[in-house]
Amino acid sequence: MVFVESIGEIMKINIKTFNDWAIADKDLDMQRGHEAPVDFMFNLVSEKTNVFKNDFSFLDVGCGNGWVVRKISKLQKCILAEGVDGAPEMINKAKRYDSKNNYYTEDIEDWIPNKKYDIIFSMEVFYYFKDPQKIINNLVQSLNSGGVLVIGIDHYAENIPSLNWDKEYNISTNTLYINDWKQLFLDANLNNIAKVQYGESNDWQGTLILLGNKKT
Repeated sequence: MVFVESIGEIMKINIKTFNDWAIADKDLDMQRGHEAPVDFMFNLVSEKTNVFKNDFSFLDVGCGNGWVVRKISKLQKCILAEGVDGAPEMINKAKRYDSKNNYYTEDIEDWIPNKKYDIIFSMEVFYYFKDPQKIINNLVQSLNSGGVLVIGIDHYAENIPSLNWDKEYNISTNTLYINDWKQLFLDANLNNIAKVQYGESNDWQGTLILLGNKKT
């Protein structure tokens, strides 16, 4: 495992980079690139759980410009959709696009939601965190009984093409192996853990998707 040294480093490097990307509209490229794995993640939630069959609440951790929040809020049974991100410019853009749903600028490393959700989702965020276990534990506390935590990440140790992203994109990354990521879910006492790699091609190992249910 390789851990970044401090939350200050993450804030300085990653938040600045994502603010710059929001200003330059690079968030739109991220959205287009992530649409297929995100759709796959929601299909996985449908296959593995019953959460979409009843009224549900939804939180996107690291929501960027809010496109996933807007997408999920259109589902008939969605009664609450919210997003949180550490980059103020991303949240400003989310609020400009969407006055219906709620968006928060927070330091996710230390943030604990003040309500509970049926689905907590995250795409391409968790490897930016110094202590992902702490965040997962906090989020599990914020799930309703039987609720679902589902995350997707492209940067992990087995996915060799992603390992130079810190230098290529001016970001600070926390590089874990697939089994390390699964262990974080196990250590958070999640049930029925699913581990899938979506979109494998040649040396690209695909988006690593992890899903788990909070024990009832």
